[in-house]
Amino acid sequence: MSDVLRLIAGGLIALCLSYIGVLIKRRYAKRVEFFKSANDFVGVLTTELSMRKTPVPEIIQKFLQGRKGEFETALCAWQTSAKKGETRIAAFEKNAIPLLKTEEKKELFDFFDGMGKTMLDEQLAHAAYYAKRFEQAKTKCEDENKRLGGTYFKLCVLLGLAVLLILS
Repeated sequence: MSDVLRLIAGGLIALCLSYIGVLIKRRYAKRVEFFKSANDFVGVLTTELSMRKTPVPEIIQKFLQGRKGEFETALCAWQTSAKKGETRIAAFEKNAIPLLKTEEKKELFDFFDGMGKTMLDEQLAHAAYYAKRFEQAKTKCEDENKRLGGTYFKLCVLLGLAVLLILS
């Protein structure tokens, strides 16, 4: 009877460790998706500003239609706080993005904080700079996703199998 219970306990522990591996891998994939959405937004922002000279709030509304994700949530929260007249630092601190590292959060804040405040040429330069930065971050996150996401997943599965073998 105790052998069966040990086997069941080992199987449950192995399953939990595998699920932890899946969560880690999913986090890396979400970081890639975040920067991909950020890069898409900068592309839309540049196009709309240079071709149609659309106001930034309208650009944000067009971009958010039918899209869901971490970046879209952060963008919507920033726009909502800007409409309410809240300070942008308070709004940014209130809507923390757990996927990002501290430096990435500061860079995203600088991007949001500089939108719509200057002349058109300066806004286009601002968007071009952050397009390059977000593309670099996306490339880095894709590399981390391939390298670390898969590795952590495999490591957790192997650890779960090791526990299963030890307990059986």
